[in-house]
Amino acid sequence: MKALILILAVITGITTKAGAQQGEFYEISRLPFTTDKFNEFAPAFYGDGLVFITNRRMDFIITRTTDDGETLFNIFYSARKEAGEWHNPGLLDKDLRSNYHDGPVSFSPDGSRIYFTRNVPGGGREPSRLGIFIADYSGGEWTNIRPFPYNSNQYNLAHPSVSKDGNTLYFASDMPGGFGGMDIYSSTLQARSWSAPVNLGSDVNSEHDEVFPWIHHEGRLYFSSNRMPEDNLDLFYTFRRGDSWQPPIRLPVPFNSEHDDFAFIADSDLSSGYFSSNREGTDNIYSFVSTFPYFTDCATLQEEQLCFVFYEQRAERIDTTTLYLEWDLGDGTRVRGLEAEHCYEELGTYTVRLDVIDIITGEMQANVAYYNFTTPRVEQPFINAPDTVYTGRRFELDASDTYLRNFEIEGFYWDLADGTKASGEVISHTYEFAGTYEIVLGVTSDPGSPYGYRQSCVYKVIEVVDPPDGEGLD
Repeated sequence: MKALILILAVITGITTKAGAQQGEFYEISRLPFTTDKFNEFAPAFYGDGLVFITNRRMDFIITRTTDDGETLFNIFYSARKEAGEWHNPGLLDKDLRSNYHDGPVSFSPDGSRIYFTRNVPGGGREPSRLGIFIADYSGGEWTNIRPFPYNSNQYNLAHPSVSKDGNTLYFASDMPGGFGGMDIYSSTLQARSWSAPVNLGSDVNSEHDEVFPWIHHEGRLYFSSNRMPEDNLDLFYTFRRGDSWQPPIRLPVPFNSEHDDFAFIADSDLSSGYFSSNREGTDNIYSFVSTFPYFTDCATLQEEQLCFVFYEQRAERIDTTTLYLEWDLGDGTRVRGLEAEHCYEELGTYTVRLDVIDIITGEMQANVAYYNFTTPRVEQPFINAPDTVYTGRRFELDASDTYLRNFEIEGFYWDLADGTKASGEVISHTYEFAGTYEIVLGVTSDPGSPYGYRQSCVYKVIEVVDPPDGEGLD
């Protein structure tokens, strides 16, 4: 990746090759202000638009270069117009422009503080090690620029990302004691001081490079790594369970490609956002939008009612001195008495009858009632799945018992609560990590049906547990 090699040339010398997998439910498009000649990457939400990094030339100032003729990276901003178009990008602030590379950036939740990558002074004219710097927004300008206390001329710190409460900073570094080239670290703000950086550990980091961390407000940590055999940068995410970070999950196509894919950000519900890629030659920023139907106010899945009480008022006056009443409930079950309580094993239509039987001979003397009884259905999408499953084992989820009147079903859509979405009446899935998952099944109708377009959804909670010791995986 050209831009990454330029801005991290003093770090690793990352190479790029190929690798991909299948994915669905997202459409991507390249942002119109990106170019084929220069690099634009590492977007960050700010105001009504995006802040990003670019080495594009600026007509209104002298273009800055290194001694090797490399154009330096600057921090740019582009605001979004109402119709989805973008204003022409420009420098975010001239006070954030140095004599070396600037960016990527991250902003505090209220936008009053910026954290950004910059070369640490002291390396002569050539770009030195990378560090993280902090500035405050006051009086319409960025002021009080200061270094992160753990910057060093011996190693690099880069790619800051701030948590939603503003108290935890995630970043990439090749400081001593790591697992490979660049690792991801965190530091916590405690009494106005930043704690010593903590490596996120071998569950997240590898012997290769982990870069461009971005923390979502719900706790997912996205980053890029060249750990795959193809050695290109791929997008991954991880999350904490208890005190541990879970093994990273690789994002599918279209996020990952045969080229470098990195610097992912997303909105609150992960239905849209941006990421960077050099899949078209230079580093560009791409937007993504989920095509997965959006379901709200989903009800809890209700179990079908299979237990009933049968009663026939006309039989109240029958003399039961020499006779008795007997219900035949249509599934082989017979119950004596004026009232019969019974639970069927499955939904269906049953022939139910109430007969008068002679106590001595056992012969039927009369029939009081005879009718077909259909067990009533709950009108809902229906999730047929186990309540508990094992990690690492594939299981089936079946929606074929869905019952919705006046609803011509067009599609079944599953959100499996681990970042996986799927479609189909019957699907299978494997959970990698133990936990409680709230599965959502959404159903959409055919827009061309006489009843128009409709949606309905339910959710079911599934417990995922590790298999007992000694049991192999299926």
